[in-house]
Amino acid sequence: MQRSPIKIACLCLLFVIIVINAYLLAGSESSTQKTWLILNEIVLCSAFLLLTIPLIRKPAVSEFENLFMTHPIPMWVYEKDTLRFLYVNHSACHKYGYTREEFLQLTIRDIREHEELDALMENVRERCNGTEYRGIWKHRQKNGENFFVEIYAHSAMYDGKDARFIMAKDVNEQVKAAREAHQLGVRYELLAQATNDAIYDRNMQTNAIIWKHGLESFFQPPVESGADLYEWWRTHIHPADGPAVMSSLETCTQNKINYWSQQYRFRCPDGTYKYVVDRAFVIYENNQPIRMIGIVQDIDKYIKQAVRLEAQNKTLREIAWINSHEIRRPVVSILSIANLFDKSNQDIHLNSRLMEWLHQSTLQLDEIIHKIEHKVKNIE
Repeated sequence: MQRSPIKIACLCLLFVIIVINAYLLAGSESSTQKTWLILNEIVLCSAFLLLTIPLIRKPAVSEFENLFMTHPIPMWVYEKDTLRFLYVNHSACHKYGYTREEFLQLTIRDIREHEELDALMENVRERCNGTEYRGIWKHRQKNGENFFVEIYAHSAMYDGKDARFIMAKDVNEQVKAAREAHQLGVRYELLAQATNDAIYDRNMQTNAIIWKHGLESFFQPPVESGADLYEWWRTHIHPADGPAVMSSLETCTQNKINYWSQQYRFRCPDGTYKYVVDRAFVIYENNQPIRMIGIVQDIDKYIKQAVRLEAQNKTLREIAWINSHEIRRPVVSILSIANLFDKSNQDIHLNSRLMEWLHQSTLQLDEIIHKIEHKVKNIE
């Protein structure tokens, strides 16, 4: 409670009257007059005491003021015109690091970063017009550290001044978590755009699946609302691979394994099958699988390339075997026949017979060479 100058002036005037009445009482000789002067003195002194006690007594703290001062969330009142703090509670002093006296020497500009002052003043001009306001701002403590608060504000009158009542809830951790989540989301979107792989999020309790990115490019899932994408996925697995895939997934969840991976064939819109590899991370709660986040990667061309390489390796092994076994037989025959020729040409019958054998061996060699050429063409 603030002392009123009018009350003090009245007390001074009353004190003067009491002194005058006491002076008259001391000089009075009449008993009747003296009696009236004593009664006047008693009444005047009583009135003086009644007016003085409230002024010198420490004002009682109202219930509202006590609630304001002890509230765990920082709160204050500032003047609209000067932006100076008029009243702050204990939580504000503790959070911002200022004493109450220091706080009352500051303005709301002093708890903001310099680069935010323009936005602050624009907000003061546009929002501090009697309406309620709620928003997130960055504040600064006495030691220079910054933190985020959510402001709740409305207009009020305080000590005859046009003011704003502020409640500043600390949301620093929530804002940091939201920013980290946003950054993770941005990285996820960039990663998803850099790959054609199909990313999915499956609710293990309801089997509801959300497919994100890449799936439409080669599998074309149903687009109608309410389509059962889990059933669509299960029925599009190759019949020969389906039992192994479902058994592997069941084993994973029964053994509480977080990582699951399986390779299988998946049916495309044109009826053909592509090889895919499915990798996922399973989240458990109370030993029950609740969520499965995974990625389906098209590895069909790699599988087919591996099959081609295997066929080529098989052909090369066959060529190596032909070189080391089949081609050696006619070559050895040709060399042996050449050594048997009668170089003096005296035995014409023997030479003719050897020429016939040489011709047969040459044909065998030519056949083997053609066989090798055929296999080489298959490799190409």
